[in-house]
Amino acid sequence: VGNNGAAASDAAAAGSTNGKRKMTTSSSSLSTTTTATIPYEEFSPIAKCFSLLLRNMWSPHRFKSNVDPHMLVQAVSVASNKRYHVGQQAEAGEFLSWLLHQLHVGVGGSVVRPSKKKKKKKNRKGGGGSIVHETF
Repeated sequence: VGNNGAAASDAAAAGSTNGKRKMTTSSSSLSTTTTATIPYEEFSPIAKCFSLLLRNMWSPHRFKSNVDPHMLVQAVSVASNKRYHVGQQAEAGEFLSWLLHQLHVGVGGSVVRPSKKKKKKKNRKGGGGSIVHETF
């Protein structure tokens, strides 16, 4: 089948069409749903590796119950310029913050941070433009 078969199975497993994923987020304070369609090909390498790891972890079709995170570890090392590398100790909170930011930007979220002078509105629509921003 080759690479096209693997891409087709990934797209089918994600419930997508034409290599695009439909990401849906909802806010409990708003009764509306924000939907964005982002082409999978435009995801950053770290976002692709993270999504592959999660799909493998939650796939009901896996023969083995263990999952190898090697690709994600390598993507983290490359994306962080070896700031977070195997064998080096780092602050867990800083790593989690960095990873969430990389995933946010990697799936099409905005890079610009809102100014600190403005008050945050709990009922605002839109926002950062990614599922990471909507969730966290």
